[in-house]
Amino acid sequence: MAQISITPLNLIGSDDRGQGYEWQTFRTGTFILCYRNAGSSSGQHYHEGNSDYKNPEIMYLLSGKAALHWCPITESELRTEIIEAPARVEIAIHIWHELEALTDCSFIELNTLDDVKQDSVRIWRNDFLAGRRTASL
Repeated sequence: MAQISITPLNLIGSDDRGQGYEWQTFRTGTFILCYRNAGSSSGQHYHEGNSDYKNPEIMYLLSGKAALHWCPITESELRTEIIEAPARVEIAIHIWHELEALTDCSFIELNTLDDVKQDSVRIWRNDFLAGRRTASL
């Protein structure tokens, strides 16, 4: 799998009522629905693969626009991808990531809060960047 994957959802219909999109998942159970205000962020962590539902992490951006800041934990270059809803986002393990809401947005994470707790290694962005600079010296 690529380190991250961003895939627009398939438009299946559009008329004066709006649009319809389809998506598929083989995951079942309890998931997390998040609403984020413009300028806020989520994440600032990576996953080790201890939870099946965080290996990989899958989320669907339902509305809005976000920036996904990411970097493999063994590298030093922070990358940014702009995501516009509706889109599917897949993040491999050992990828540090932060989702920054560029507009008000909403997304579904295909995992539970317990998955997050058992398989997230938090490193605040400033600490992550400082560590990357130290590692590259």
